[in-house]
Amino acid sequence: MDSSSRILKDTSNIEIPTTPHRKRARDVSSQLLTPSSSSPKKHRLESSITSSREGVKKLVFSTPPSTPTKPKKTSVYSSAKALFQRGGSLTNGLDISHLTGREKEGNSLNEFFLSNIKNKTCGSLYVSGPPGTGKSAQINVSVNYFKSAYGNSKQLDKQDIVKIEGSRVKFININCMAINSPEHIFHEVYSRAVGTLSISMLRKKTSDDFYELLQSNSELDSIVVVLDEMDYLITRDQQILFELFNCASTKSQQYRTKLVLVGISNALDLTDKFLPRLKRNGLSPESVQFLPYTADQIRQVITCKLNSLKYSTGDLKETPGNMNGVFPLFHPAAIQFCCRKAASITGDLRKAFDICYKSIDLLEQGLVQKGEDLNKYNIDNCPKVLISHVAKICSSSFGDNSLTRLTNLNLLQKAVLCCLVNYQAKNMSSTDDLNVNSFFDFYVKHSANNVDKLLGVLKKGEFLEILSALESASIISLSDKKELRRSNKNVFNVDIGNKGIQSTVAFEDLVKAIGDIGVLKRILHGN
Repeated sequence: MDSSSRILKDTSNIEIPTTPHRKRARDVSSQLLTPSSSSPKKHRLESSITSSREGVKKLVFSTPPSTPTKPKKTSVYSSAKALFQRGGSLTNGLDISHLTGREKEGNSLNEFFLSNIKNKTCGSLYVSGPPGTGKSAQINVSVNYFKSAYGNSKQLDKQDIVKIEGSRVKFININCMAINSPEHIFHEVYSRAVGTLSISMLRKKTSDDFYELLQSNSELDSIVVVLDEMDYLITRDQQILFELFNCASTKSQQYRTKLVLVGISNALDLTDKFLPRLKRNGLSPESVQFLPYTADQIRQVITCKLNSLKYSTGDLKETPGNMNGVFPLFHPAAIQFCCRKAASITGDLRKAFDICYKSIDLLEQGLVQKGEDLNKYNIDNCPKVLISHVAKICSSSFGDNSLTRLTNLNLLQKAVLCCLVNYQAKNMSSTDDLNVNSFFDFYVKHSANNVDKLLGVLKKGEFLEILSALESASIISLSDKKELRRSNKNVFNVDIGNKGIQSTVAFEDLVKAIGDIGVLKRILHGN
C-alpha cells in the first residue's frame, strides 16, 4: 500500500468539526426532510378532506340554542303606508285584467292583445296620457293577465316563451329612457327576442337584422314589444319610429314572426305631429288615451287599497267599495278632500298616494309623540286620519311656498338642482345652449369634480327620472325650443335632448333648503 492510499484511509475516519450555525442548519434540514412521528401523514390529511360528512360535522359549533323570539309586530299604520308607497303594486296581489277606474282602457288593451295573438297578425297601438294616469301599470296588468289566464305556466321555457291560444308568444318590455341612442332600440329588441345578452353581441344589430329575424325565426309566432317613454326614440328624420311601426303594420304580414307593437308616451298627439309619414303610407296605429283621474276614480282606487287592509287580517265581510260610507283608517271627509284636491290639480294618482302616505305618517308621528303604543291598535279601533291632517299635507305639498317644496326633495334631487342653478349662472349670456343634453354633460363633469364620490354620478336614465320628478314638483321647467320647426319635407325635427331647461325657484330659497350640507354647497358654488 503506497503512502497516498494510506493517507486517504486514515482521513476517512476523521470527524470534521462544524460551527454552531452550520450544525443548527443541518439539524433543521434533517427535520424537514425526515417526517416526525407527531406530524400528520399525507394520507390521513387527504382522507379528512375528501370526506364531506366529516367536514360538515367538524363545522358544528357547540353553542347553546338561542331563545326563540317573536317577530316584531307591524302596526296598522306601517301596513297602511306600505300600500301607498311609490312603486307598490296597484293590483293588491289580485289576478285582474284591469286597474280600478280603468275598465274601459283595460278592455281595449286586452282586446288588442287577444285579437293579434289569436289571429297571428301584426298590429300597433299608441297609448297616450299625462303622467300618473296608469298607462304603464295597466299594460303590465294586461300582460300578466294574459300570461296567467291564457297561457300555461308549465309551457314556459328558458326563453320565456308562453303559448297563448295556440300561438307561441314572447313579451318584451323596454323603457326607452335607458337606451343610449334611438337607433340602438333594434339591437335591444333583437337581443331580448333571441334570449341573448346585448353585451355578448359582437356588433350592434340594425333594423335590417331585425327584419331578418322576423322573417327567419321559426320558434315564435308573435313578439309583443312594449316601448315605454317612446318619445325618447324621436329623431330628426323620424326614421326609427317609422320603421318600428312599419314592421307592425298590415303590410308586414308576410313575416313568419308577427310583431305586435305598443308605444307609450305622455304626448297626446305624437303620431299626428311627428309621424305624418305613417298616415301618408296608410300605417296609422290604433290609439288608447288615458285621461287624468277624476275625483271619483281616485276615491275608488284609495278605497280598494284601504279595504285590502281588512282582507289581510280576514276581517272584511263586505266586497271592496261596498263599505256603506265607512273607510278603514280614514274619515270619509278626509278621503273626499284628498281626492278632490289631487283631481283638481293634476289628476295624477301618484299625488293622491303621496297625500295619503304623508297624512298617515303625520297621524302616526302625533301618536308616538303622545307616548301611545301603536301595536295596541287594529284596523277597527285605531285613530283615523282626519281632514285636518290631509289639509296640512296638501298645504305643504301644493302650496306656493317654494321653500317647503325644496325641503321635501331628497339629496340626489337637490344635487341635480344645485348643479342646474350653477349651470345657469355660467351660461347666462347664451341661453340657447341650456338644454337637457348639454346640462347632462355639464352635470357629469361638474359632479365628478365636486362630490368626492360621496353621491356618485347618475346614469342618464336615472338623471332623466329626477328631472321628471323636479318638473312635476314645479321646481324646474322643460320647454320646447327648436324642435317644432317644420322642414321642407313637412316632417318635424325633434330631439328630446334639445328641450330647454331652467330652474323656477329663487336662489335664496335653494340656499336655505340645502342648509349646511357641504357636498351640496360645493355643487352649487363649485367651479
